[in-house]
Amino acid sequence: MRRVVRVAGSGLALAGVLGGLSACDSPFDDGHAVFGKPLAQQLKAASRASQEGLTARFTARLDYGGTGTKATDVVAGTLDWDQDVARAERAVHVPAPLAAADASVIGGREGRRDVRQTYAVRGHGSVYVAVDGKQGRTWVRFTPAEREKRGLNGDSDLNRLNGAVLPYGGTLAEVLPYAKPAKEPVHLSGGGRRYTARVPAAHAPDVLPADLARPLRQAERLGHAKGFTVTVTTDGKGRVVTMTADLAPLLAPLHAQGLLSDVTTLRSELRLSRYGRWQREDFPGAHRLVTSTETVRTARGLRPGACADTQLLGLGRRALVPVDCADPHDLWKFPSGTYTRTLHSVDGLDGLPLAACRAGLAAAEPVNGAPDPKTLTVTRDGLRYAVVGTDGKPRQWRGTPPARLPKNTELRVDGDASCLVTTAYEPLA
Repeated sequence: MRRVVRVAGSGLALAGVLGGLSACDSPFDDGHAVFGKPLAQQLKAASRASQEGLTARFTARLDYGGTGTKATDVVAGTLDWDQDVARAERAVHVPAPLAAADASVIGGREGRRDVRQTYAVRGHGSVYVAVDGKQGRTWVRFTPAEREKRGLNGDSDLNRLNGAVLPYGGTLAEVLPYAKPAKEPVHLSGGGRRYTARVPAAHAPDVLPADLARPLRQAERLGHAKGFTVTVTTDGKGRVVTMTADLAPLLAPLHAQGLLSDVTTLRSELRLSRYGRWQREDFPGAHRLVTSTETVRTARGLRPGACADTQLLGLGRRALVPVDCADPHDLWKFPSGTYTRTLHSVDGLDGLPLAACRAGLAAAEPVNGAPDPKTLTVTRDGLRYAVVGTDGKPRQWRGTPPARLPKNTELRVDGDASCLVTTAYEPLA
Protein backbone atom coordinates (compact mmCIF):
# COMPACT_ATOMS: atom_id res chain seq x y z
CA MET A 1 0.00 0.00 0.00
CA ARG A 2 1.37 3.43 -0.91
CA ARG A 3 2.05 5.50 2.18
CA VAL A 4 0.71 9.11 2.21
CA VAL A 5 3.30 11.58 3.51
CA ARG A 6 1.90 14.82 4.89
CA VAL A 7 3.96 18.02 4.59
CA ALA A 8 4.38 19.97 7.77
CA GLY A 9 2.91 23.45 7.68
CA SER A 10 0.00 24.90 5.84
CA GLY A 11 -2.24 22.85 3.60
CA LEU A 12 -2.04 25.81 1.24
CA ALA A 13 1.55 24.88 0.44
CA LEU A 14 0.46 21.40 -0.71
CA ALA A 15 -2.41 22.89 -2.64
CA GLY A 16 0.03 25.17 -4.38
CA VAL A 17 2.17 22.23 -5.44
CA LEU A 18 -0.81 20.33 -6.80
CA GLY A 19 -2.14 23.38 -8.51
CA GLY A 20 1.07 23.64 -10.48
CA LEU A 21 0.59 20.18 -12.05
CA SER A 22 -1.02 19.75 -15.45
CA ALA A 23 -4.26 17.84 -15.80
CA CYS A 24 -2.37 14.83 -17.21
CA ASP A 25 0.13 14.66 -14.35
CA SER A 26 -0.37 12.94 -11.03
CA PRO A 27 1.91 13.12 -8.01
CA PHE A 28 1.02 9.49 -7.31
CA ASP A 29 2.41 8.16 -10.63
CA ASP A 30 5.96 8.50 -9.33
CA GLY A 31 7.17 5.04 -8.49
CA HIS A 32 4.22 3.31 -10.20
CA ALA A 33 5.43 0.14 -11.90
CA VAL A 34 3.87 1.27 -15.20
CA PHE A 35 2.69 4.86 -15.12
CA GLY A 36 5.84 6.03 -13.32
CA LYS A 37 7.98 5.01 -16.31
CA PRO A 38 8.85 7.32 -19.22
CA LEU A 39 6.00 7.29 -21.74
CA ALA A 40 7.97 5.28 -24.33
CA GLN A 41 8.48 2.47 -21.79
CA GLN A 42 5.01 2.26 -20.28
CA LEU A 43 3.49 -0.34 -22.60
CA LYS A 44 6.48 -2.62 -22.21
CA ALA A 45 6.05 -2.20 -18.45
CA ALA A 46 2.34 -2.98 -18.86
CA SER A 47 3.25 -6.34 -20.37
CA ARG A 48 5.36 -7.14 -17.29
CA ALA A 49 2.62 -5.97 -14.93
CA SER A 50 0.12 -8.25 -16.69
CA GLN A 51 2.41 -11.22 -16.24
CA GLU A 52 2.65 -10.45 -12.52
CA GLY A 53 -1.11 -11.04 -12.35
CA LEU A 54 -0.11 -14.75 -12.35
CA THR A 55 -3.38 -16.00 -13.88
CA ALA A 56 -6.07 -14.61 -16.19
CA ARG A 57 -8.70 -15.46 -18.75
CA PHE A 58 -8.40 -14.18 -22.30
CA THR A 59 -10.34 -13.84 -25.54
CA ALA A 60 -8.67 -12.94 -28.80
CA ARG A 61 -10.32 -12.50 -32.18
CA LEU A 62 -9.65 -11.55 -35.77
CA ASP A 63 -12.49 -10.26 -37.96
CA TYR A 64 -12.14 -10.44 -41.74
CA GLY A 65 -14.78 -8.31 -43.48
CA GLY A 66 -15.75 -8.27 -47.13
CA THR A 67 -18.61 -7.72 -49.50
CA GLY A 68 -21.61 -9.29 -47.78
CA THR A 69 -19.50 -11.70 -45.75
CA LYS A 70 -17.45 -11.90 -42.56
CA ALA A 71 -14.98 -14.52 -41.36
CA THR A 72 -13.96 -14.77 -37.72
CA ASP A 73 -11.12 -16.42 -35.80
CA VAL A 74 -11.88 -16.50 -32.07
CA VAL A 75 -9.70 -17.97 -29.31
CA ALA A 76 -10.71 -18.14 -25.65
CA GLY A 77 -8.91 -19.74 -22.74
CA THR A 78 -6.93 -19.50 -19.53
CA LEU A 79 -3.43 -18.25 -18.78
CA ASP A 80 -1.12 -19.19 -15.95
CA TRP A 81 2.14 -17.22 -15.94
CA ASP A 82 3.24 -18.84 -12.69
CA GLN A 83 3.23 -22.30 -14.31
CA ASP A 84 3.95 -20.82 -17.76
CA VAL A 85 1.06 -22.71 -19.35
CA ALA A 86 -2.10 -21.89 -21.28
CA ARG A 87 -5.07 -23.71 -22.71
CA ALA A 88 -7.49 -22.40 -25.33
CA GLU A 89 -10.37 -23.27 -27.63
CA ARG A 90 -10.19 -21.89 -31.17
CA ALA A 91 -13.16 -21.48 -33.52
CA VAL A 92 -12.69 -20.37 -37.12
CA HIS A 93 -15.83 -19.45 -39.05
CA VAL A 94 -15.41 -19.09 -42.81
CA PRO A 95 -18.62 -18.28 -44.71
CA ALA A 96 -19.22 -19.90 -48.09
CA PRO A 97 -19.00 -16.72 -50.22
CA LEU A 98 -15.35 -16.23 -49.26
CA ALA A 99 -12.91 -17.42 -51.93
CA ALA A 100 -11.39 -20.86 -51.32
CA ALA A 101 -7.84 -19.44 -51.34
CA ASP A 102 -8.78 -16.86 -48.72
CA ALA A 103 -10.50 -19.49 -46.59
CA SER A 104 -7.32 -21.56 -46.58
CA VAL A 105 -4.94 -18.80 -45.42
CA ILE A 106 -7.39 -17.72 -42.70
CA GLY A 107 -7.40 -21.24 -41.29
CA GLY A 108 -10.63 -22.78 -42.55
CA ARG A 109 -11.01 -26.34 -43.71
CA GLU A 110 -11.15 -27.43 -47.30
CA GLY A 111 -14.66 -26.81 -48.52
CA ARG A 112 -14.83 -23.73 -46.25
CA ARG A 113 -16.12 -25.68 -43.28
CA ASP A 114 -15.81 -24.19 -39.83
CA VAL A 115 -12.95 -25.35 -37.63
CA ARG A 116 -12.83 -26.00 -33.89
CA GLN A 117 -9.49 -26.75 -32.27
CA THR A 118 -8.21 -27.12 -28.71
CA TYR A 119 -4.61 -26.28 -27.83
CA ALA A 120 -2.41 -26.24 -24.76
CA VAL A 121 0.96 -24.53 -24.49
CA ARG A 122 3.83 -24.82 -22.07
CA GLY A 123 5.87 -21.61 -22.21
CA HIS A 124 8.47 -21.63 -24.96
CA GLY A 125 8.48 -25.42 -24.98
CA SER A 126 5.83 -27.90 -26.05
CA VAL A 127 2.56 -27.30 -27.87
CA TYR A 128 -0.31 -29.78 -27.46
CA VAL A 129 -3.13 -30.43 -29.93
CA ALA A 130 -6.31 -32.15 -28.72
CA VAL A 131 -7.75 -35.01 -30.77
CA ASP A 132 -11.29 -35.98 -29.75
CA GLY A 133 -12.74 -39.38 -30.60
CA LYS A 134 -15.00 -42.13 -29.33
CA GLN A 135 -12.30 -43.13 -26.84
CA GLY A 136 -12.17 -39.62 -25.39
CA ARG A 137 -9.58 -36.91 -25.76
CA THR A 138 -5.96 -37.52 -26.67
CA TRP A 139 -3.30 -34.80 -26.62
CA VAL A 140 -0.60 -34.85 -29.29
CA ARG A 141 2.58 -33.19 -28.04
CA PHE A 142 4.99 -31.25 -30.25
CA THR A 143 8.29 -30.41 -28.57
CA PRO A 144 10.52 -27.75 -30.17
CA ALA A 145 12.78 -30.54 -31.46
CA GLU A 146 9.81 -32.41 -32.97
CA ARG A 147 8.58 -29.23 -34.64
CA GLU A 148 12.05 -28.56 -36.00
CA LYS A 149 12.18 -32.06 -37.47
CA ARG A 150 8.90 -31.49 -39.29
CA GLY A 151 9.74 -27.97 -40.43
CA LEU A 152 7.13 -26.45 -38.11
CA ASN A 153 9.29 -23.78 -36.48
CA GLY A 154 9.49 -20.22 -37.74
CA ASP A 155 6.20 -18.96 -39.17
CA SER A 156 4.05 -22.03 -38.53
CA ASP A 157 0.68 -21.99 -36.80
CA LEU A 158 2.00 -24.37 -34.14
CA ASN A 159 5.18 -22.45 -33.43
CA ARG A 160 3.37 -19.12 -33.09
CA LEU A 161 1.37 -20.53 -30.15
CA ASN A 162 4.42 -20.06 -27.89
CA GLY A 163 3.80 -16.48 -26.81
CA ALA A 164 6.27 -13.87 -25.60
CA VAL A 165 3.87 -11.83 -23.43
CA LEU A 166 1.07 -14.32 -22.84
CA PRO A 167 1.88 -18.03 -22.62
CA TYR A 168 -0.52 -18.39 -25.56
CA GLY A 169 0.86 -16.63 -28.63
CA GLY A 170 -0.44 -15.12 -31.85
CA THR A 171 -2.56 -12.43 -30.17
CA LEU A 172 -2.24 -8.64 -30.10
CA ALA A 173 -0.24 -8.98 -26.88
CA GLU A 174 2.77 -10.01 -28.99
CA VAL A 175 3.27 -6.42 -30.17
CA LEU A 176 2.83 -4.79 -26.75
CA PRO A 177 6.58 -4.43 -25.95
CA TYR A 178 7.18 -2.77 -29.34
CA ALA A 179 4.19 -0.42 -29.47
CA LYS A 180 5.18 3.23 -29.04
CA PRO A 181 2.56 5.63 -27.61
CA ALA A 182 2.04 8.66 -29.81
CA LYS A 183 0.85 10.87 -26.94
CA GLU A 184 0.07 10.86 -23.23
CA PRO A 185 -2.58 8.27 -22.29
CA VAL A 186 -6.14 9.17 -21.38
CA HIS A 187 -6.84 8.81 -17.66
CA LEU A 188 -9.84 6.58 -16.90
CA SER A 189 -12.04 6.22 -13.85
CA GLY A 190 -10.59 3.65 -11.49
CA GLY A 191 -7.03 4.71 -12.26
CA GLY A 192 -6.60 2.97 -15.59
CA ARG A 193 -5.18 4.42 -18.80
CA ARG A 194 -5.99 4.26 -22.49
CA TYR A 195 -3.04 4.47 -24.87
CA THR A 196 -2.87 5.02 -28.62
CA ALA A 197 0.35 3.54 -29.95
CA ARG A 198 2.08 2.69 -33.20
CA VAL A 199 3.33 -0.82 -34.03
CA PRO A 200 6.27 -1.01 -36.49
CA ALA A 201 5.86 -2.98 -39.72
CA ALA A 202 8.52 -5.48 -38.58
CA HIS A 203 6.19 -6.77 -35.83
CA ALA A 204 2.88 -6.59 -37.71
CA PRO A 205 3.06 -10.25 -38.91
CA ASP A 206 3.15 -11.49 -35.31
CA VAL A 207 -0.62 -11.11 -34.94
CA LEU A 208 -1.74 -13.03 -38.05
CA PRO A 209 -1.88 -16.73 -39.03
CA ALA A 210 1.29 -18.19 -40.49
CA ASP A 211 0.07 -18.20 -44.11
CA LEU A 212 -0.39 -14.43 -43.85
CA ALA A 213 2.65 -13.73 -41.67
CA ARG A 214 5.12 -15.16 -44.17
CA PRO A 215 4.15 -12.91 -47.12
CA LEU A 216 3.97 -9.91 -44.79
CA ARG A 217 7.55 -10.51 -43.65
CA GLN A 218 8.62 -10.73 -47.27
CA ALA A 219 6.85 -7.44 -48.01
CA GLU A 220 8.53 -5.84 -44.98
CA ARG A 221 11.97 -6.91 -46.22
CA LEU A 222 11.19 -5.27 -49.57
CA GLY A 223 9.99 -2.11 -47.86
CA HIS A 224 6.37 -2.56 -48.94
CA ALA A 225 4.79 -3.27 -45.55
CA LYS A 226 3.21 -0.89 -43.08
CA GLY A 227 2.66 -0.88 -39.36
CA PHE A 228 -0.64 -0.23 -37.62
CA THR A 229 -2.14 1.65 -34.69
CA VAL A 230 -3.22 -0.18 -31.54
CA THR A 231 -5.37 1.04 -28.65
CA VAL A 232 -4.41 -0.37 -25.23
CA THR A 233 -6.52 -0.02 -22.10
CA THR A 234 -5.10 -0.89 -18.67
CA ASP A 235 -6.48 -1.11 -15.15
CA GLY A 236 -5.14 0.95 -12.26
CA LYS A 237 -2.23 -1.49 -11.77
CA GLY A 238 -1.15 -1.07 -15.36
CA ARG A 239 -2.33 -4.54 -16.41
CA VAL A 240 -3.77 -4.87 -19.89
CA VAL A 241 -7.55 -5.11 -20.02
CA THR A 242 -8.22 -4.65 -23.75
CA MET A 243 -6.29 -4.16 -26.96
CA THR A 244 -7.89 -3.29 -30.29
CA ALA A 245 -6.37 -2.64 -33.69
CA ASP A 246 -7.49 -1.80 -37.19
CA LEU A 247 -5.22 -3.99 -39.34
CA ALA A 248 -6.48 -2.64 -42.67
CA PRO A 249 -3.01 -1.19 -43.47
CA LEU A 250 -1.76 -4.79 -43.70
CA LEU A 251 -4.18 -5.67 -46.50
CA ALA A 252 -2.45 -3.77 -49.32
CA PRO A 253 0.76 -5.87 -49.34
CA LEU A 254 -1.34 -9.02 -48.98
CA HIS A 255 -3.61 -8.04 -51.88
CA ALA A 256 -0.50 -7.38 -53.95
CA GLN A 257 0.45 -11.03 -53.46
CA GLY A 258 -3.03 -12.31 -54.32
CA LEU A 259 -4.07 -12.97 -50.71
CA LEU A 260 -7.35 -11.98 -49.00
CA SER A 261 -8.53 -10.46 -52.26
CA ASP A 262 -12.16 -10.52 -51.04
CA VAL A 263 -11.31 -9.03 -47.64
CA THR A 264 -11.61 -5.26 -47.29
CA THR A 265 -11.57 -4.81 -43.49
CA LEU A 266 -9.40 -6.53 -40.89
CA ARG A 267 -9.68 -5.95 -37.16
CA SER A 268 -8.15 -7.60 -34.09
CA GLU A 269 -9.07 -7.56 -30.41
CA LEU A 270 -7.73 -8.99 -27.15
CA ARG A 271 -9.49 -9.00 -23.76
CA LEU A 272 -8.00 -10.07 -20.44
CA SER A 273 -9.96 -10.57 -17.22
CA ARG A 274 -10.02 -12.35 -13.83
CA TYR A 275 -6.42 -11.53 -13.01
CA GLY A 276 -5.09 -13.53 -10.08
CA ARG A 277 -8.21 -15.65 -9.71
CA TRP A 278 -8.16 -19.42 -9.64
CA GLN A 279 -8.54 -20.94 -13.09
CA ARG A 280 -9.78 -24.45 -13.74
CA GLU A 281 -6.74 -26.58 -14.49
CA ASP A 282 -7.25 -28.71 -17.60
CA PHE A 283 -3.74 -29.19 -18.86
CA PRO A 284 -2.88 -32.40 -20.77
CA GLY A 285 -2.39 -35.34 -18.44
CA ALA A 286 0.15 -38.08 -19.05
CA HIS A 287 -2.52 -40.79 -19.24
CA ARG A 288 -3.87 -39.41 -22.54
CA LEU A 289 -0.68 -38.00 -24.00
CA VAL A 290 1.16 -39.13 -27.15
CA THR A 291 4.10 -37.61 -28.96
CA SER A 292 3.89 -36.26 -32.49
CA THR A 293 6.78 -38.54 -33.47
CA GLU A 294 4.74 -41.65 -32.75
CA THR A 295 1.44 -40.25 -33.99
CA VAL A 296 1.67 -37.79 -36.87
CA ARG A 297 2.10 -39.23 -40.34
CA THR A 298 2.50 -38.06 -43.89
CA ALA A 299 0.05 -39.40 -46.44
CA ARG A 300 2.69 -41.91 -47.56
CA GLY A 301 3.16 -43.17 -44.00
CA LEU A 302 -0.54 -43.78 -43.36
CA ARG A 303 -1.30 -47.49 -43.39
CA PRO A 304 -3.86 -48.74 -45.95
CA GLY A 305 -7.35 -49.00 -44.48
CA ALA A 306 -6.77 -46.12 -42.05
CA CYS A 307 -8.57 -42.77 -41.78
CA ALA A 308 -7.03 -39.41 -40.92
CA ASP A 309 -7.80 -35.80 -40.14
CA THR A 310 -5.71 -33.54 -42.37
CA GLN A 311 -6.89 -30.29 -40.78
CA LEU A 312 -5.96 -30.64 -37.10
CA LEU A 313 -2.46 -29.28 -37.69
CA GLY A 314 -3.28 -26.95 -40.56
CA LEU A 315 -0.74 -28.64 -42.83
CA GLY A 316 -3.00 -30.69 -45.06
CA ARG A 317 -1.58 -34.01 -46.22
CA ARG A 318 1.99 -33.08 -45.27
CA ALA A 319 1.25 -33.83 -41.59
CA LEU A 320 -1.95 -35.59 -40.64
CA VAL A 321 -3.28 -37.35 -37.57
CA PRO A 322 -4.55 -40.94 -37.98
CA VAL A 323 -7.96 -41.36 -36.32
CA ASP A 324 -10.50 -44.09 -35.89
CA CYS A 325 -12.72 -44.25 -38.97
CA ALA A 326 -15.73 -43.90 -36.66
CA ASP A 327 -14.45 -40.46 -35.63
CA PRO A 328 -14.53 -37.29 -37.73
CA HIS A 329 -12.08 -37.54 -40.61
CA ASP A 330 -11.60 -36.22 -44.10
CA LEU A 331 -9.21 -38.77 -45.58
CA TRP A 332 -9.37 -42.51 -46.17
CA LYS A 333 -6.48 -44.60 -47.48
CA PHE A 334 -7.25 -47.97 -49.01
CA PRO A 335 -5.33 -50.62 -51.00
CA SER A 336 -6.43 -51.42 -54.52
CA GLY A 337 -5.03 -54.94 -54.39
CA THR A 338 -1.98 -56.51 -56.01
CA TYR A 339 -1.93 -56.61 -59.79
CA THR A 340 0.46 -57.57 -62.58
CA ARG A 341 0.49 -56.20 -66.09
CA THR A 342 2.52 -56.99 -69.20
CA LEU A 343 2.81 -54.05 -71.59
CA HIS A 344 4.24 -53.79 -75.07
CA SER A 345 4.97 -50.05 -74.71
CA VAL A 346 5.31 -47.46 -72.00
CA ASP A 347 2.28 -45.55 -73.29
CA GLY A 348 -0.34 -45.24 -70.58
CA LEU A 349 2.02 -46.48 -67.93
CA ASP A 350 1.51 -43.43 -65.69
CA GLY A 351 -2.21 -44.09 -65.52
CA LEU A 352 -1.92 -47.66 -64.23
CA PRO A 353 -1.83 -46.87 -60.48
CA LEU A 354 -4.75 -44.46 -60.72
CA ALA A 355 -6.73 -46.94 -62.77
CA ALA A 356 -6.04 -49.57 -60.12
CA CYS A 357 -7.21 -47.14 -57.43
CA ARG A 358 -10.44 -46.44 -59.27
CA ALA A 359 -11.09 -50.15 -59.59
CA GLY A 360 -10.25 -50.65 -55.94
CA LEU A 361 -12.56 -47.83 -54.83
CA ALA A 362 -15.42 -49.27 -56.83
CA ALA A 363 -14.94 -52.63 -55.11
CA ALA A 364 -14.19 -51.28 -51.62
CA GLU A 365 -16.70 -51.18 -48.82
CA PRO A 366 -17.43 -47.50 -47.95
CA VAL A 367 -16.03 -46.29 -44.63
CA ASN A 368 -18.50 -44.08 -42.78
CA GLY A 369 -19.72 -41.89 -45.59
CA ALA A 370 -19.56 -41.75 -49.35
CA PRO A 371 -16.02 -41.13 -50.63
CA ASP A 372 -15.69 -38.57 -53.40
CA PRO A 373 -14.13 -40.31 -56.45
CA LYS A 374 -13.10 -36.94 -57.90
CA THR A 375 -10.54 -36.54 -55.10
CA LEU A 376 -8.83 -39.90 -55.70
CA THR A 377 -5.02 -39.73 -55.71
CA VAL A 378 -2.17 -42.23 -55.48
CA THR A 379 0.31 -41.67 -52.68
CA ARG A 380 2.48 -44.81 -52.89
CA ASP A 381 2.00 -47.22 -55.73
CA GLY A 382 4.62 -49.75 -54.59
CA LEU A 383 5.17 -50.74 -58.21
CA ARG A 384 8.27 -52.39 -59.67
CA TYR A 385 9.25 -52.76 -63.28
CA ALA A 386 11.25 -55.21 -65.39
CA VAL A 387 12.10 -55.22 -69.08
CA VAL A 388 11.63 -58.73 -70.46
CA GLY A 389 13.37 -59.90 -73.62
CA THR A 390 12.04 -62.25 -76.27
CA ASP A 391 13.78 -65.09 -74.48
CA GLY A 392 11.39 -64.53 -71.56
CA LYS A 393 14.12 -63.79 -69.07
CA PRO A 394 13.49 -60.60 -67.11
CA ARG A 395 16.22 -58.11 -66.53
CA GLN A 396 16.72 -56.66 -63.04
CA TRP A 397 13.60 -55.39 -61.31
CA ARG A 398 13.71 -51.71 -60.43
CA GLY A 399 11.47 -49.06 -58.86
CA THR A 400 11.27 -46.74 -61.85
CA PRO A 401 10.05 -47.56 -65.36
CA PRO A 402 12.28 -47.18 -68.45
CA ALA A 403 11.86 -44.13 -70.68
CA ARG A 404 11.33 -46.45 -73.70
CA LEU A 405 11.38 -50.16 -74.55
CA PRO A 406 14.09 -51.68 -76.73
CA LYS A 407 13.01 -53.81 -79.70
CA ASN A 408 11.75 -57.32 -79.02
CA THR A 409 11.04 -56.58 -75.35
CA GLU A 410 8.02 -56.01 -73.18
CA LEU A 411 7.48 -54.41 -69.81
CA ARG A 412 6.26 -56.27 -66.76
CA VAL A 413 4.65 -54.20 -64.00
CA ASP A 414 4.01 -55.64 -60.57
CA GLY A 415 2.77 -53.92 -57.44
CA ASP A 416 0.04 -52.79 -55.10
CA ALA A 417 -1.35 -49.29 -55.53
CA SER A 418 -2.26 -47.42 -52.33
CA CYS A 419 -4.85 -44.70 -52.72
CA LEU A 420 -6.26 -41.67 -50.91
CA VAL A 421 -9.79 -40.40 -51.14
CA THR A 422 -11.56 -37.51 -49.43
CA THR A 423 -14.51 -38.55 -47.29
CA ALA A 424 -15.45 -35.40 -45.34
CA TYR A 425 -17.07 -37.54 -42.67
CA GLU A 426 -18.50 -35.59 -39.74
CA PRO A 427 -20.79 -37.72 -37.53
CA LEU A 428 -23.81 -36.06 -36.00
CA ALA A 429 -23.32 -34.71 -32.49
